[in-house]
Amino acid sequence: MALQPTLRAATPSDILDCAAIAHAAFAPSPIIRHIRPAAESVALGLWTAVVSAAFAQPHAHLVVAEDAASGELLGFAKWVWVEEGAVVPGIAASAAVGGDSGGDSEDERVGMEELWGMVGDREFAMEYFGAQAEQHERFMGRRAHWYLELISTKAEVKGRGTGRRLVQWGLERVDGDGAVAYLEASPQGRGLFERFGFEVVERLVYLDGAYVECPMVRAAKGKGE
Repeated sequence: MALQPTLRAATPSDILDCAAIAHAAFAPSPIIRHIRPAAESVALGLWTAVVSAAFAQPHAHLVVAEDAASGELLGFAKWVWVEEGAVVPGIAASAAVGGDSGGDSEDERVGMEELWGMVGDREFAMEYFGAQAEQHERFMGRRAHWYLELISTKAEVKGRGTGRRLVQWGLERVDGDGAVAYLEASPQGRGLFERFGFEVVERLVYLDGAYVECPMVRAAKGKGE
């Protein structure tokens, strides 16, 4: 049965819950399994840095979906407005920002050199995230657009409408601005995005075909369409 979650802007108190959701959701990915740190705490720290970055990036919008009755956090999405001429954002850049600003004390902040030094395959990680950034700039150039940097839901609510609501939240703003939208889709998420009008513009094959990532673009619609 489809859920009707409540959506709201995230607060810093949601960071750890969002990081845990992303950590669990992406753990089965061949990419993540290949590059993730051996230590569970460090892997979670990377996701915490990525989520934390939303509160240091002026054009980032972190929205959470929660159960209306219990208040349980079910998922979240990070939408970023990229201004004309701006450098394109991405997960790796967010991790760098979040790693430097993700805590209130020196002990809580995790330096990115320390985090990247614990990644399972740093060379591949740099290649993968570098390719993401290159493809993003290749297809979007420096024109203004909305970017769905990250979306994640709990396993038990997948296919029940939470992800759809989080995508709709962003697309209301995309269409209100008459803007184009961009994202990178996993094999599991591609179908959802295609239903909202995103089109595959490239296929990036990794790990001898074990993982195929698809940059996707949604053309701008006139305001009110």
